Parts: sequence; structure tokens; C-alpha cells
Amino acid sequence: MTDHRRRVLLAGDSRALRSALAAALDPDDCELLLCAGGGDALALLAARRIDLVCAESTLHDMRGDELCRRVRRLPDYAGRPFLLLAPADDPALRAASAEAGADACLTPADVERELAARLRDLPPGPVEAGDDLALGEDRFQTLFANMTAGMALHELVRAPDGRAVDYRILAVNPAFVAHVGLPAADVVGKLASEAYGMAKAPFLGTYARIVDTGRPAEFEPFLAPLGRYLHIRAYATQAGCFATIFEDITARKKAEENTRIMATVFSNSNEAILITDADNRIIAVNDAFTRLTGYAAEEVAGENPRILSAGNTPPPAYRQMWQALAARGSWQGELWDRRKSGEIFPKWLSISVVRDAAGTVVNYIGSFVDISERKASEERVRHLAHHDALTDLPNRFSLQERLGQAMGFARRSQKTLALMLIDLDNFKVINDTLGHQTGDKLLVQVAQRLTQSVRGSDIVARLGGDEFVVVLPDVDTPADAAHVAEKILKAVAQPYPIDGHSLRTSPSIGICLYPDDAQESDDLMKKADVAMYHAKAQGRGNYQFFTTELQLATLRRIAIENELRTAVERRQFELHYQPQLDLRTGRLCGVEALVRWRHPERGLIWPAEFIPTAEETGLIVPLGDWVLHEACRQLAVWQAGGLEGLRMSVNLSAHQFLDPRLPLRIQEILAAAGLTPGDLDLEVTESMSMRAPEDTVTMMEALTAHGMTLSIDDFGTGYSSLSYLKLFPIRTLKIDRSFVSDIETDPSDAQICDVTVLLAHKLELETIAEGVETEAQLKYLQSIGCEKIQGYLISRPLPAEHAETFIRAHRPMTELGTTELWRDAPSAA
Repeated sequence: MTDHRRRVLLAGDSRALRSALAAALDPDDCELLLCAGGGDALALLAARRIDLVCAESTLHDMRGDELCRRVRRLPDYAGRPFLLLAPADDPALRAASAEAGADACLTPADVERELAARLRDLPPGPVEAGDDLALGEDRFQTLFANMTAGMALHELVRAPDGRAVDYRILAVNPAFVAHVGLPAADVVGKLASEAYGMAKAPFLGTYARIVDTGRPAEFEPFLAPLGRYLHIRAYATQAGCFATIFEDITARKKAEENTRIMATVFSNSNEAILITDADNRIIAVNDAFTRLTGYAAEEVAGENPRILSAGNTPPPAYRQMWQALAARGSWQGELWDRRKSGEIFPKWLSISVVRDAAGTVVNYIGSFVDISERKASEERVRHLAHHDALTDLPNRFSLQERLGQAMGFARRSQKTLALMLIDLDNFKVINDTLGHQTGDKLLVQVAQRLTQSVRGSDIVARLGGDEFVVVLPDVDTPADAAHVAEKILKAVAQPYPIDGHSLRTSPSIGICLYPDDAQESDDLMKKADVAMYHAKAQGRGNYQFFTTELQLATLRRIAIENELRTAVERRQFELHYQPQLDLRTGRLCGVEALVRWRHPERGLIWPAEFIPTAEETGLIVPLGDWVLHEACRQLAVWQAGGLEGLRMSVNLSAHQFLDPRLPLRIQEILAAAGLTPGDLDLEVTESMSMRAPEDTVTMMEALTAHGMTLSIDDFGTGYSSLSYLKLFPIRTLKIDRSFVSDIETDPSDAQICDVTVLLAHKLELETIAEGVETEAQLKYLQSIGCEKIQGYLISRPLPAEHAETFIRAHRPMTELGTTELWRDAPSAA
């Protein structure tokens, strides 16, 4: 077989040069052979006849001029053309290549022209197949054994029909063994499929074409069993045989993949990226850079990145940046830039230094993002950290800072500072009845009125909820503070038109003076709080100055509150039960559950001493829940013991009554005790029921819908509206003891009782008179038609076991109104 094509060898791994040579050669006239290193080039030169040699100036195992010297020492290659390829014109490299015997030192721009000229000068050299390896057995074996590339000689194996079915491995060099990991003894002489443990010899079709056509081939497969990429070059040798030379290119493939990934990252990154040369001239930018700055790549090429600067970053910041780059090779920080449109924006910039093997700076890579939104968000967070989200007034944190500054000013200028703590009266009722949205709108308007009532230099802050603080940094006398307080009282008390309602509230104001009352900001706040609570105790809607007496009273209240919390946690309460007598039948018809506090040191404490504090602190909620539980439990015990026909009356607090979950909660308690709704009578005070009549009607209807009965307690002490009273689904009016106690001596009280009973009967309600202590009171109440009574005349409130004894011992009355109510019965326990 004769091949008339001339052979050109390229030593080097530059893909650009390989492509340029392949494009410059006519495949019908020239065959291009490739290898990466000088050692492999020498092996190819020994194994095959090469007409023209090209080598890159720098190879991985030697310099290009050194390869030229070795080639010139090979027989048959002293006069063959040798071209050295350099990335740029380098006089020193040209001189070295000429000294080594190279015919020319070419730059990429000269390759195509010079190569064509050299090929024209080459005579065609017909080569017989098999001549390649007939170059001297000793020399070939030496090169074969010392090649850095793996090499193997094979013989194609064919079926009787001439079809290639396998190939046999004839010889392998040491580099083959090192690359493949198989000893020569395990592969030489064996079929490839056997040696590699595969059903079919790898690349059989490719090798068969090479043998049949005489045309070499190269390819770069990934061999999974080896876990690496190989660059394989295969050549036909003698008849039916071929040789393979391969190099491990895994590192190059990984580098190419990394380069591809980095190029993808560069192109698709959401961060703007720019690359400069060592002189800080821009050489590349990505699409995100253009989107962010408005500059196209060609507009900034060769420019210094300072063209982006907004001009308002302090020069010391740039000096620190360059110092960090020189010392650490990286820097990141915040700078201000200007877009092409002129818009200024803040950016977060990260810069890295790229150095060559000698440590010389070759590039700077910068990436940055627009942090305008982050800056705005940080500003919002900073503002929110110092201001109330609802009213935009300074919050508690900001107040502490400003109050400290104001106190410092007052101290230096020897002035008086006044601090007012303001709490809105009845705000909870508005918030609970009309909803938090309405309550929030009210708070916003209150904040506006407070701000309008003081000077611009004064401080208005919201502590939270319905509490506000006003600080007057410069007052001459307490009267000045009182004047501002009067102004605030008047402004805040005006109606608030909100969502179709005309709402009203009033401020309770506590005033504390610096330095007379307190020297520290915390003390000022605490003492103003004491004065504010005193203002509430004085009827609300007023202001009070702090005094020492107020503080002592507050300390007592705080002590009660702390002890009360402990009492709730440790269940230091008990219920006493006061019997109720039905005047129509003479029978005991029920009991009212009354809570007592069994204090471990002070003994039994009456409700009047702790219920107001429980209501103020919210402890009334767990306490009221316990009362319901215990009362129902006790009634169930009595019923199980045979006491029938008794109903349990339990008072509800305002907090309980406003809880929409109350009906379901009572149902759960009744079910747990095994009682029916008819066993329980719920008492609501008259004043509580009239705070929000519409909501009262809604809650009462929800309770009665579940079968419970309701009574209005302390009737006559509040301000009932008959239009609402007739809408309340109640069963009983309870006449307050204050009217019953003087019923014998005060005609007005007697008339009130008479009218109350008459009103109840007109509304088809029953009445119960509380506090009945004398027989004369009983006779009068019986005479006006009062149905039921309770009081000391019957029995004082009794502990559960005494109440049971009393109920069992007293049979129905036989003669109501006599001195001895129960004949032949033991006295009350």
C-alpha cells in the first residue's frame, strides 16, 4: 500500500495552533500528526517518516529549541524542515531557534503563509506501508521503551468473511503499563476483548478503518474503567497491523471543563464582573456589568474602572483598598458608582489579584452588585429600630437615648425637665369591642394630637399599647408642666371620628420632674408611672405629680400584685358559698360562689382587697377560670351526695365576658363536671354590661343559646338603659345590698327596691335581694314581691363542707317572717 501524502508533525497542545494547521493543510496532500510533548515527538519521528516538523516554543517536557537540537541529531532529519511556533515575536527566541537549527521562528500570523511555502518546496515522498517501523530495530526499541506516551502494537483479527472481530496486542511499552495499569504479561499476545475484560474490543471499528484505508485517526475518549481521558493516535503499520500512541489528557480535559464552567459563570452571573490587566485597564466585562452600569463592553475596553466612580467615595477608602490588595491579594467593601445614565448607586465590590508563577500581577478581577435595595432596607430597619411602626413616633429604645441627652442638657444648663407618662382611659374597651384596626387608627390620631400639643424641641414617644411619653426638656416651674398637661388633656379628650363612630377617650397623666424627683432616667419613668396610676385612681382623665406618698402606696400595690401572682400559681384560693332562699317556697334554691384568698401569712383575705388588682394585671382571667372549675366541681359533688334542686351562681369578670371563647369554655367545664347548663347561673355586673351594650347582647345570646341563665348583679348602681335592658336575655335582677341595708330607714332605698321589683316583673324577670340581715328587711321584700334573698339573715358565706351541712340541716321554712326562720332546726354553722 502506497501513501503519496506528505506528513506534518505538530508538537504542542495549543488547540488554536492545531486548528490553524489543520485548516492550512489539504488532507488529500498532507497528513497531520499530533503529539503533546517533545519525547512523544521523538518517538513518532522514530516510528514514522515525517516530512515537516512544527513545534511550539514551550512544551510540557522541554523547550521547542531543545527538541529541534535532538531532531537534527536523528538520522534522516538533519535537513528536513523544522518550524518553531511562538505566541509573539521574540528576538531572543528567534536567536535561540536559529542556533538550534530551526528553519524559522513563526508567530500565529505567519503560520499559514510560511507553511504553504515550505510544503511547496517539499517533494512528494511515497511511503510504502510497513516502512514506518523499518527504521532500525535498535533505535525503535530504545524509543519505544522510553516514550512518555503509552504505545502498543496490534494485529487485526478477522472472521472468515473478512469482517474485523477483534485485535491482538502484540507489544506494549512501559508507559502503556503505567497508564492502563495492566502488566505487559497480562495483555501481550491476548485479544483486546480478553485483556480488557470486555465483550467487544474497544474502538474496533475505528481501528479496522485505519488498517483498511491506511489513513491515521485520533480521538479523545473517556475510559470509564480507568476513570480518565486519553488522547489516542492510531496508525496503520504493516499489513493487518496498527499502532496506538496515547496520552493521559484528564488534567487538560478538567482544565477545559473548568474553563468552560468559569466562562459560563462569567457570562451568566447575576453579579457584574470586570477583568483588568496589570495596569488596571479593563479587558473584559460580562453582560451583568452592562445591565448594571449601562456601559457596553466596547465602551469600557481599555478604560480604568475609575470611570464608574461617582466621585463621593472618600480617597482614604481607595488607599485602604489598594493597600489590602497589595498585602492580602483581595479586598471587598462598599463604594459609590455612577451609571452611564448619571444615576448614582451604592455597590458592594470584591476584588481579587491574579499573579503568574513568578508572583507578578497579571490581572485584577472585580465583581460587584447594586446594594441600593439593601441600603434602603437597612435604613428602614434602622428607622424601625428607633421608631414605633404604627405611629412613627420614637419608640422605647429611642426614648431612652433622647431622654439621656435631654437630661444631660438639663444638668449642664441647670434646668428642670418634666417627664409625662400618658395612658389612655378605656382604650381596651374600644380595642376589644370595635377591633384592633379601629384601635390602631385611634392611637395614630392620639399620637398626632400629642405632637401638635407640644413644641418641636419636646419629645413625644410611644412605649407600646396605649402608653405614651412626653418629655419637656426645659421648664421653669412645675406650673409649666401642668399647663402642657392641661393642653394634652383637652386635645386628647376631643371626639375621634373613626369608621362611622365618634369615639372618646381621655388621658391619665403622671408627671415626674428632674432633678427634684429623680436623677436617673429609669427612676423618672417609674415615678411617672406611680403618678399615672394615681391619676387613674382619682377618676381618670386628669394629671398628677409624683409624691413620696404615692410611691409608698404603689409599692404596697406592687407587693399585692406579686403575692397575687404566687397565689394564682399555687392555688391559694378557696370558694365560700352563700345560700339563696326562695321566698315563694321557703326552700334553699341555690348558692352563690364567692372567692376568698387564703394567704399563708395574713390568713383569709376578702375579694375587695385583691379583685381590683387582679383585674388591672389580667390575673382575673386564670382566677376566674379556676372559680368556674371549682364551683362546678363542688356542685357535682353535692348532687352525687343527694343534694338536688340547687343552682350555682358564679360572677364573671369583664375580661372573661369579653372573651369570645367563653361559651365553649363553660361548656367544656360543665361537661367535665357532668352538669347541665341549667345548673349554672352566670352573674354580670350592671356597669360591665353597659360598657358595650351591643357586644353584651351578642355574648349573652351566645351563652343563653347553650342553655345557661344570666343575672344582672349590683342592679341600681350603674346606668342601665331600658332600651338595652329589655334586649338582654337575662333571667334575674339582683338588687344591690346598698339599697337593702337602709330599706327600713331610708324611703328612697325602699322605693328603689320597690321600683326594681316592679320593673323586673314588667320585664318578666325574677329578683334577688342581696345583703338581707334583718327580719324587717325580709318582710318588706316579701311584701313588694321579691322572689329570692341572700344575706346574713339566712347565712353568711360558708366553706363547702359547712355549706353542705347547713343545706342538709335546714328544711323548708314553715312560717316566713318569724324570728325563728326554721323551727326545730340547728343554727347555721
